[in-house]
Amino acid sequence: MNFRQLQTFLEIVRLGSFAAAAGKLNATQSTVSARIQELEQDLSVTLFDRSHRKATLTAKGRELVSYAERALALQSEIREQVGPREALSGVVRVGVAELVAMTWLPELAARLHRLYPKITLELDISLTAPLRNRLQAGELDVALIPGRSFDTGLVARPLGAVEFCWMAGRGLELPERPLEASDFKALRILSLGENSVHFETVSSWLAASGSTQRPDLCNSMTVLSILTAAGVGISLLPPSCYEKELAEGALRILPSQPQPPPIPFAAVYKTRRLTTLQELVAETAVEVSTFAGGPQPAG
Repeated sequence: MNFRQLQTFLEIVRLGSFAAAAGKLNATQSTVSARIQELEQDLSVTLFDRSHRKATLTAKGRELVSYAERALALQSEIREQVGPREALSGVVRVGVAELVAMTWLPELAARLHRLYPKITLELDISLTAPLRNRLQAGELDVALIPGRSFDTGLVARPLGAVEFCWMAGRGLELPERPLEASDFKALRILSLGENSVHFETVSSWLAASGSTQRPDLCNSMTVLSILTAAGVGISLLPPSCYEKELAEGALRILPSQPQPPPIPFAAVYKTRRLTTLQELVAETAVEVSTFAGGPQPAG
């Protein structure tokens, strides 16, 4: 038995097929099959039911999963604790909210590669709920996401908070005063999807203002800003990301009552006993984050 066999076993479990695992590991499917056969021979058990098209674990295969995860985690921890940090290697899967990707993600990636030149980053840009689910499922190592509270077993390092304001394009005729709930009845509201903290913030604001209007949804803040500038509707956007558009008049801030709350962000990862590469990535994210407001409660 060796670590490569255990890694191959877990990739098959995670991806659902020998072929997908081979692609992920940059190996041939015959090599992947050979590793699993050698592991099964060493343990004298059958790990996968090969009568199905999808790789299906046997009872003994399910039993091995937690042991294999612990073995690979221990291998990683030994390397991280005993070896020099610059010698750390491996793939780090990082879930990233779009607002992070629009701002300081390039600096984070550049610094991580300077500090740990042997690591490889896999960046997954998505909405908050899918990223949280993938983190809990073990499909991500770290998530850079908005939120005020996180599940038990997760560590959240505050990254600061982002101010949001209601914005509109230059073409909409609006009152020259702070917007109230009654003003929204005649306006189209635009929001990120229901799986986002942005949607929760928009919905909470509308509810607090007594509005029952349902927003139009979009899964990209960049597209949201384009639709807003085009006059399709109004949306909550971060002024810090659209200074050029605001200066040119393509977008304008709409004062409102009440003001939308700032949205806190955090670098989130699963709790583990020893220092891990996940913690080092989160620590670096804290150092490079440009979000204002200082540390926010992580919940």
